[in-house]
Amino acid sequence: MLIGGIVVLLAGSVAYGVYSTFGSGSKELRDTIDEHAKMHELGIAHGHGGSSEAYEMSGKLQKDQIS
Repeated sequence: MLIGGIVVLLAGSVAYGVYSTFGSGSKELRDTIDEHAKMHELGIAHGHGGSSEAYEMSGKLQKDQIS
């Protein structure tokens, strides 16, 4: 009984993860690792230094204003 309950919880968690990744919920997900890597390429990933032009090119400025 206990093992069956654990299997059901595990299967439910996996199913929810697959749905979140590939289902209708995936449209709301962002790739934060990719965003961070792009900010590294522009030299603005850590701290508040860097050029304002690079920050605007990253697209982060527009996202902040919308939210």
